[in-house]
Amino acid sequence: MKIGKVAGVETRLLEMPYTKPLVTATNNFTVARGLLVKVVTDGAIEGYGYSDLFPRTGETPQTAQHVIDTVLRPKVVGRELEDLARVRADIDHALTGNPRAKSSLETAMVDALARSYHMPLAVMLGGKYRSEIRVIKMVSVDTPEKMAEEARQLARDGLALKLKVSGKIEKDLPRVAAVRKAVGDDVFIKIDANEAYDAKTAIRLAKSLADHGIEVFEQPVPRDQFDALREVKQHAPIKIEADQSCRTFADAQTLIRNRMVDSINTGIAKVGSIGEVRRIAELCELNGVLCALSNTAGSMVGDAAAVHLAASTPGISPLCELGEFEVITGDPFFGLSVNNGAISVPEGEGLGVSLRGF
Repeated sequence: MKIGKVAGVETRLLEMPYTKPLVTATNNFTVARGLLVKVVTDGAIEGYGYSDLFPRTGETPQTAQHVIDTVLRPKVVGRELEDLARVRADIDHALTGNPRAKSSLETAMVDALARSYHMPLAVMLGGKYRSEIRVIKMVSVDTPEKMAEEARQLARDGLALKLKVSGKIEKDLPRVAAVRKAVGDDVFIKIDANEAYDAKTAIRLAKSLADHGIEVFEQPVPRDQFDALREVKQHAPIKIEADQSCRTFADAQTLIRNRMVDSINTGIAKVGSIGEVRRIAELCELNGVLCALSNTAGSMVGDAAAVHLAASTPGISPLCELGEFEVITGDPFFGLSVNNGAISVPEGEGLGVSLRGF
């Protein structure tokens, strides 16, 4: 028995102010801007998807809305929802790139499909491997004292930490030292340079980070400098992680084959689909490379999809950078929360989150 066809696709731009700006080496976020997508079936089932979008991703909310409304909607409306794999292949044939636009539309279709079957998304993806995802929270670039205080509060709530740094070693080292002193030796800390360092300086920094018990150094060099990334990996005493350098499955193959990283930080919106994340996670698992998911602040719809994916995929780390929806206001959805340092997998149908209304 067929579940039903896609009867309509709607898009809406969302702007959700941060409660506190997030400063990184490359951005200063004060408002989360993204695109909400709703898919409606001919049986009146609704599914939702969301992607955060900003210029350094290569997409904006306006460009994503345009390609969905003008290019992708005609490829989706009227199609059987159960034929999602074929529909997705047709989408990729019609439009190259634009992973965030595609992921928001795909997530809405996957949500609608799981709701049509009256099951949680994690169950539809094969069943739960774990029931919760432990959370890493970001700490914005600021003075050592302010970063230490923010980190102390997050650690009290049972959260692991991701420190944003500026790319200036003389300023970043005191920041890291202050945070470690504030939270003690047992709290997991990684740092994220957002492409801000050159290889030689990154290696110098990594050696000092080891003295502070830092576990992971994320994206130390610019995304396309693969040789520089490998140089840092070869000489750093701590784990090196790719984020912006891994935009596709092919990138993951290159990074792993050439032993450029110890771990890969990916996400549904980054690579464009749930299936692509799973391929990367399985490749990582086969090669002894850690794979984790992350998401910037935005509607919890995006994080809900990531939680279901991480829960149903053994190759994804149980410790992921999710839950940043807590630092924005105006999210039209509810049903997901961070408690005792973790997000439990929603038990409702589909993504397990609900619309408050606009």
